[in-house]
Amino acid sequence: MPASGIPPFARVAFILACSFLPGPSALAEVLNIPGSGNSEFVLGELAKAFNARQTEHRVLVPSSSGHAGAIRDVSEGVAAMGRVGRPPSHEERASGLYYLPLGRDAVVAVAGAAVTAKGLSSDQLAAVFAGKISNWRDLGGQPAPIRAIGKESSDAIRRQLPNRYKDLVYADSVKIVHLDPHLIDLLDRYPTSFSIVNRSALAACKTKVVMLTLDDIEPSYENLISGRYPLTMEFGLVYRTGEISPAGKAFVEFVRSPEGAGILRKYGVLVNGGGKQ
Repeated sequence: MPASGIPPFARVAFILACSFLPGPSALAEVLNIPGSGNSEFVLGELAKAFNARQTEHRVLVPSSSGHAGAIRDVSEGVAAMGRVGRPPSHEERASGLYYLPLGRDAVVAVAGAAVTAKGLSSDQLAAVFAGKISNWRDLGGQPAPIRAIGKESSDAIRRQLPNRYKDLVYADSVKIVHLDPHLIDLLDRYPTSFSIVNRSALAACKTKVVMLTLDDIEPSYENLISGRYPLTMEFGLVYRTGEISPAGKAFVEFVRSPEGAGILRKYGVLVNGGGKQ
């Protein structure tokens, strides 16, 4: 027997066994952040940047399960963190959820790539969804049928519309979708389409869609900062109070860093600070 006291075949077996032991990267935490489609694209971009700059953790942003999906999954312990398209209600926070606002985004009236109209008024926006305006020529564009697309009544953006459009109704002709990626797909597919969606989500479009002015105000970053643009939304993250994981903490720190804030601003999001219980 060698001086080491370990037979050669045993040393080989030991080395082979050690080679299959998990290294530091294999022990990294994988953080899934399910939830709202409103912030799916920009959170995905933040996750890509976060994953590229470190190997200790990995953040994944799965396809939309909606605001309600984030609240449910985090409340039930299925997910450590979720993404939401509006501040949680008092009832939603009652189970001990902590809300971290990430930014404010313009909610824009958007048209398909073939539309030549430049803008519309608040009354005209309501009339399009009500089916009272159904052709782009009535909005100053080339004649073409308006293919209006709307979200279901529980959508974060649609839920806040009554604050501005108290009598807003959707005609039967409006195509109702449940997930933002589906809405984006229809905007790409139909060049004379129309909808409303938060501005940062439009970065996922494959075609050059048209952002329309609303009441003669452009949905620009400058108008978002000044408060001139009238229609906005806030999105953020939720997790159980006092239960943020190491990966969640690291990701939040990255999002609030100059690099993370720069990514949000790149897509037109006005960065927020602080959190709300």
